[in-house]
Amino acid sequence: MAGKVRSCRGRSYVICQGTYSMGKAIEIPIPEKSQPYNFDFFLTHYVFAPWVVEGKELVRLFKLDSGKFVLARVGYKEKPKQTLIIALQSMKLLVEDEQKHLIKLLTWIFAVDEDVREFYEVICQKDPVLKTASEEIYGAHLRTDPYVFESVLGVIVAQNVFFKRIYEMQRLLCEKFGEKQKFDGKTYHTFPSPQRLAKASLEEIRACKVGYRDKYIKGVAEKIVKEKINLDDLRKLKDVNKIREKLIEFPGVGPYTADLTIGIGFRLPTFHLDLFSREALYQFYFDGKVVPDEKLRAFADERWGKWKHLVMLLLTTNTDEWAKKLNKNFRLKSGAKSN
Repeated sequence: MAGKVRSCRGRSYVICQGTYSMGKAIEIPIPEKSQPYNFDFFLTHYVFAPWVVEGKELVRLFKLDSGKFVLARVGYKEKPKQTLIIALQSMKLLVEDEQKHLIKLLTWIFAVDEDVREFYEVICQKDPVLKTASEEIYGAHLRTDPYVFESVLGVIVAQNVFFKRIYEMQRLLCEKFGEKQKFDGKTYHTFPSPQRLAKASLEEIRACKVGYRDKYIKGVAEKIVKEKINLDDLRKLKDVNKIREKLIEFPGVGPYTADLTIGIGFRLPTFHLDLFSREALYQFYFDGKVVPDEKLRAFADERWGKWKHLVMLLLTTNTDEWAKKLNKNFRLKSGAKSN
């Protein structure tokens, strides 16, 4: 296909014409500071709707502020240079600002500029637990949600439940309340908007198998609509404590939900404490002893500092599998693998 080069954020992108009016193949080099870069991890772990895996690509439908629907396909090639490949498809012509917005958003979602070299090459190698945890998923990055609202709802859905249920609940919410479009005969959904969920009845939301979480999902959506809140504005803040304070104002959001939201919605260093993360710390760092949460938080702050969110990713992913290499029988099942 014929292509031409455009510039965005100081990089050059190869843009090729696709089957729709704005089909593109955009090549984004992975900088050295972001290597190792494990794209296979994105394909096999934590793939929540509306993301779907098709072959070696992650695919998702977005709705822009202009009302245009865009299907984003994200892939990867390792040679000659590690490169993220983004293809954008739309039935309507996208203006340059819309293209740049999606490129910037997807680049951030897939952690292209996340500095992880020191973490994997130094921090993990000094820590026998992290070294073991990182072996299978070496170079894993934390894929971030595009919108803070999505992170808040995703964490509410994840409260007190196994991963299998989380995948199902989020899929049902997207199918019932997300908007849909067809590309090449296949139907894709957006993530539900606050407006759609605010208008929905509790019974309709509960039908997505969310149980008691229905009132929190609706409550968060109603607060956003009524008070005209843009949760993404919180990303302008860099103070984790201020972000946490704002998030806790929402129904169903406590310290755990806020901290996990900050990790997956902001990619800022936090260490949420729940049954799984507590057990990991007890078993691998406190000889199986139960210690107060205050001590766990202080331990994580002092030992890992700015790397806490990446440590959390490793300690809570496939833990029951890699723990065996350390001669430990970890009693909780991770469920992080999507397939």
